Amino acid sequence: MLAKYDVILIGLSRWDNLLNSSVLNLAAEWAKTHRVFYIDRPFSYKDYFISREKGALKRRRALLFGKEKYQKVRLHNQEITVVTPPLSLPINKLPEGAMYNFFHAYNNQLVSKLVKQLIVDFDIKNYVFFNSFIPEYFNIIPPNGVKPILKIYRSSDDISQEPYIAKHGVKKEQEAALAADLVLVSSYGLKYKLSQICEPIYRVPNAARYEQFCGERKFEKPAELEGANGRIIFLSGNISKLRIDYGLLALLSDKFTDDTLIIAGPYNLQEIEQFGLKNRSNMKWLGPVGLEKIASLMAFSDCAIIPFLVNTLTESIYPLKVNEYLAAGLPVVSSNFSLDIAAFCPDIYLASNQNDFIQKVGLALSEGNDLGIKKRRQEVAKENNWEARMQEILSLVDQKIIERQLG
Repeated sequence: MLAKYDVILIGLSRWDNLLNSSVLNLAAEWAKTHRVFYIDRPFSYKDYFISREKGALKRRRALLFGKEKYQKVRLHNQEITVVTPPLSLPINKLPEGAMYNFFHAYNNQLVSKLVKQLIVDFDIKNYVFFNSFIPEYFNIIPPNGVKPILKIYRSSDDISQEPYIAKHGVKKEQEAALAADLVLVSSYGLKYKLSQICEPIYRVPNAARYEQFCGERKFEKPAELEGANGRIIFLSGNISKLRIDYGLLALLSDKFTDDTLIIAGPYNLQEIEQFGLKNRSNMKWLGPVGLEKIASLMAFSDCAIIPFLVNTLTESIYPLKVNEYLAAGLPVVSSNFSLDIAAFCPDIYLASNQNDFIQKVGLALSEGNDLGIKKRRQEVAKENNWEARMQEILSLVDQKIIERQLG
């Protein structure tokens, strides 16, 4: 008989992050059947005292005094307990070596003490530890305390291609993968990459909450679309030169002058200025917006785009947004950047180069309201839902627990 267990997660996304997050979706799904404790990614002294990040300032009592470190919150209508660690030391700029290792151990010990207290305060007897793409905090299990029945590491991006975290992250991810009882990845590219380190690696791709984005919902027209001309070409996500083809965005703006490109998500002002994209009359840069706003924007869009570069980073990406777009019934045009995105053909338009991308946006915009095609796209999104993904993970967890029980 499988032991009843709680779940302690730590992930790269903080619980109140505006961007959609795979680990938070998984936390909400797990919370349907288990107690879930989500350890927020630690804020550093730099985040609090120098950058004065809003999220850090809001958690002042927990970060500075250890007060109110537990918070009951609802994620996708499920209750989880968010745990706020104390302030950490900002050590990423340090080179590999004795000094980095010393302060890294100090930061880990802070979170380890927190986990130990969490186990006591909530009378946790059995638990699964789940680390999502924050490998520097994989070794936070208290050395003298209740051990997890399973340790899971999950990778969701090619860590070697993310400049800030790659410095120490590459080595830490290798260590986490080797120490984990179960290693999950979100894409074929990541499965191949981590298979060079250890086996087996299990691919559990990203998904969407169909009911949140589906075209059957009724939305009021968002104020952000006031003044938008023609048809709406929509892009959401983390807008960065590491993955977005800004040159392609410029070409789209030049080609579809009577239409409007809506870009929702955090962006770097210097990057869009560098490519001459800031003050174009048919481009609206909204910045970070919440998921409900994303859904309402998509309801009034005519097509959605994934204008990714084709590079080492993107070949390991299964984009969250593709199933959200499909749930809304939108025609989707994407560059052919990974095996994962290619698998969506023929339900999306897949472009081989910039000119092909522009032509296919034209085709997508001229589709009209074909209800049969729209329904087919929505059926694809329904199949790729977070509940199904959680069932895959639960099956893998049960299998690993049985294997360990049998010795």
